[in-house]
Amino acid sequence: MRTPRARTAAAVCVLLALSAPSAAANSGTGTGTGNIVVAPAVTTRDEPVTVTVHAASCRTGSASSPAFGETPLTPQADGAGGHATPAVARDVAPGSYDITVTCEDGRSVTRTAAFTVINGAVRGGDGPAPSEGTSTADLVIGGLMVASALIGGGVLWLRGEGREDRPAG
Repeated sequence: MRTPRARTAAAVCVLLALSAPSAAANSGTGTGTGNIVVAPAVTTRDEPVTVTVHAASCRTGSASSPAFGETPLTPQADGAGGHATPAVARDVAPGSYDITVTCEDGRSVTRTAAFTVINGAVRGGDGPAPSEGTSTADLVIGGLMVASALIGGGVLWLRGEGREDRPAG
């Protein structure tokens, strides 16, 4: 009877793990100019983000967002697209922001909710320091971390249940 519960708990963990990459996939819409990748996905005000476009027809052009304005793309060394490293504006509100890339051939693509800005400022590389309280993004990230820990602990507990009944071997 223990095995179906453990398998169910393990299946839930696998489904949660598999759903995370799909949430980070390119949700852009446009004319097929390629993928827009933003790193880091969560940042603070006045910090740079790296925008990379993977499309040979988009080596130059511009990337724009309400969080950092418009910035030119620089061709990648391998010729497979362009990149930029704009800084998030100091006065931008916390939340998710879209990025629109306009390529040299005039086509454009938008990635919705490409990155999230949270409250805080980086001081001496120690990470974000709260400046205006907890944002919704902070609560969602914390909640997901707690849920993952509870599920993982439940799986370990279920796997360890009844071990004293097993013969040593």
